[in-house]
Amino acid sequence: MQEQPLRYECVMEPNGRWMVWDIVHDLPAQFSEIALIGLSRREAVSLCRLLNETSRSETRQSRAS
Repeated sequence: MQEQPLRYECVMEPNGRWMVWDIVHDLPAQFSEIALIGLSRREAVSLCRLLNETSRSETRQSRAS
């Protein structure tokens, strides 16, 4: 079975900080209504990984229903 593409990716901002980008909505990702911008690389990678895992899990659950 083919795995779905990732929804979120880490992007470096022009000021050298990082953001998590939501590919589906073509906007910075949000977590608890907070835009994920101006992050350190470590924060962005961690949050990106968490959001992608959550997104995959939700997709699997909705397909199983």
